[in-house]
Amino acid sequence: MSATYSPQILVAPVPRMVKHPFLCLPHGCVIESVKDPPDVLDRQKCLDALAALRHAKWFQARANGLPSCVVIIRILRDLCRRVPTWAPLNEWAMELLVEKCVNSGGISMAPGDSLRRVFESIASGILLPGGPGLMDPCEKEPMDAAATLTNQEREDITASAQHALRLIAFRQIHKVLGMDALPAPKFMRRPFIPRKRRRTNSAGDGTDEGGEKKDKKEGEVGMDAQSTEKA
Repeated sequence: MSATYSPQILVAPVPRMVKHPFLCLPHGCVIESVKDPPDVLDRQKCLDALAALRHAKWFQARANGLPSCVVIIRILRDLCRRVPTWAPLNEWAMELLVEKCVNSGGISMAPGDSLRRVFESIASGILLPGGPGLMDPCEKEPMDAAATLTNQEREDITASAQHALRLIAFRQIHKVLGMDALPAPKFMRRPFIPRKRRRTNSAGDGTDEGGEKKDKKEGEVGMDAQSTEKA
């Protein structure tokens, strides 16, 4: 009794990395595709989770050590929640932008200067379609971290950053932060500047009375001498 046997190879529909571009199969082999079981994780979600892990490692290595970087990121997150114009900006693009601005400005920058520098970079057109963009350092291929923004959203965020710079220039940063203005101090203390003032006599001319005081002292000394001689 002789029976013919044809081997079968099962190939999953998920693409995998193969060293050789052409796969040589023996004669008589049949390739069949099977569906993944329902408990298999989604491929796109797995890739997103790996990208988030790379972002967290990058933040720990580059941005967490900067003194005012975390503070500015919190302010921009609050701005994205309050202002609908800033809502389309994702957190990864925000973290990249803040790190580049703070790191290029120096470690000794105050939080106020760092916030103004971030608004200046956005107002200069870094997010516009013809601008340099935000290159993702965690990807092998060049990719814009703010690629999900439309052209209109990019223009709106740029215009909003320019308006925020005007408010900061006119000492109205409380409107940018969404808080009440600080009350003015009750007593304004003027800075004391020591300055010599010219003395004026009763006539009103600006002559100095130093010479008259010297003459009076000399006259008093002479009168004392005469009184001692008479005694």
